[in-house]
Amino acid sequence: MLNIAICDDNSVQSEMIQTAVDHSLNSLLSYNLCLFHDGKLFEHEILSRHCPYDIVILDIELGNSSKSGIELAKQINYLNPMTQIIFVSQCLEYAPDVYVCRHTYFISRDRISELMESALNISLENLSTCSVEDCLYVKVRKSQYKIPQNKILYIERNIRETTIHTYTTEFQTSEKIDSILRRLPDYFVSCHRSYAINLKMASAIHRNSAIFSNGRVIPIGRTHYEDVKKAFTIINTLK
Repeated sequence: MLNIAICDDNSVQSEMIQTAVDHSLNSLLSYNLCLFHDGKLFEHEILSRHCPYDIVILDIELGNSSKSGIELAKQINYLNPMTQIIFVSQCLEYAPDVYVCRHTYFISRDRISELMESALNISLENLSTCSVEDCLYVKVRKSQYKIPQNKILYIERNIRETTIHTYTTEFQTSEKIDSILRRLPDYFVSCHRSYAINLKMASAIHRNSAIFSNGRVIPIGRTHYEDVKKAFTIINTLK
């Protein structure tokens, strides 16, 4: 199912956007749509869940108490590079400014109903053609699954089964952790004989554990701590 978020503090405009989305996608596929009228609440959501949305439709002006849509888009670019961002604004003077972040489309308010379908179609095309390097392919029983790397929190080995944990789903495979890690970027590291973690998704590293924003605590083995701590520090300096 496609996950879409709309963040717009203008209730009239957000209703226009939702209507345009429903009209464009209703007969194409199933989707879940989350509506945010508060930029701060939306920021908390994407930070705590590492932006679980496939498509985000953002207003640029979100009130004095919130970051701008452009600033939020920069955070989304880091948290989930695959997320497609569509800007909607009644202020055309912002159009040049949006190029400081990766985005898919800019729509002026008076053309929402006209251009939303095109913006969504391009977003869907981009999502469907994500590169192999952005995903982990695993065999689960007789089926093969494509898991976006930035959705993976950690990997756990239990006797003869390995479980790949994301925020919403678990995938079980017989493949060993070491074999899986060879197909993943360097920010996936072994932290224990039974665990590997995605350092980009970790909120904190302690001597005995890695903490994730969903409250999950993963053990760190004594012999792994220094390497994990060093790698975590390097990744966070790149943010």
